[in-house]
Amino acid sequence: MVKRIFAAFLWFYTGWYGGNLLADFLGLSLVLGPIIGAAAAFLVVGDPRRIIWKARSIGPALAASAAAVAADSSVANPSADTEVWSKPA
Repeated sequence: MVKRIFAAFLWFYTGWYGGNLLADFLGLSLVLGPIIGAAAAFLVVGDPRRIIWKARSIGPALAASAAAVAADSSVANPSADTEVWSKPA
């Protein structure tokens, strides 16, 4: 999330600068700069098509790590060096 916030700040500033440069060159209002900057920042942070910030699924990774822990567990595979407690008869 920190990367998104930092990227939004950079894109806002870049859009503002580029928009003001374009507005000055074309003789338009300088309000165009912050509008373009806000639009650029929104597109980077929002990322509506998930091109920049890909959503990662934690399901398979979590299942794989849980299976690895279970395989290494002494509860699942008691070895000869572990003591097994039983009730006395």
